[in-house]
Amino acid sequence: MPFSKSIEREYQNIEARARKSKGYINVLIDDAARERAEDAHRMLTNLVAARIRTAGFIPKSNQYVDLSVAMPGGFYLFEMKSTTDKNVHGQVRRAISQLCEYRYLQDLPEAKLVVVIENPPPQEKRWIIDYVIKDRNILIAWDGDKKTLKFPAETATDLGFLG
Repeated sequence: MPFSKSIEREYQNIEARARKSKGYINVLIDDAARERAEDAHRMLTNLVAARIRTAGFIPKSNQYVDLSVAMPGGFYLFEMKSTTDKNVHGQVRRAISQLCEYRYLQDLPEAKLVVVIENPPPQEKRWIIDYVIKDRNILIAWDGDKKTLKFPAETATDLGFLG
């Protein structure tokens, strides 16, 4: 489903206003960490896209949505996040927020939302999996070995095509 032209224009207008604003926030990010995160994001996107293609469907993306796919089982929106043990909590929060916004802006109330993270949460953060699935009604998966995706058993019906 194409991204609404009016929504795209709205984002472009906001972006232009932000560039013109006089206040700038300078954030220093270690270049090596940024490159690692970008590589992980690209790897996850390619991995999920490959699994979607293998299942016989066509993955789509645009500048806002990492991946989406229309299937007989429903419409899926995917948000990929690079993660470490230290940042997984914040990254999952960001993914949830982005996915909910995308679903709303694209007027897809029935779309299934999928957070795809680079690494499974560490033991002390495993509660995030239950929170995402049971409380937020969002699906979650993570990289298994750069070739496969892992996901909780209770999501196998919805995410089996990624396995």
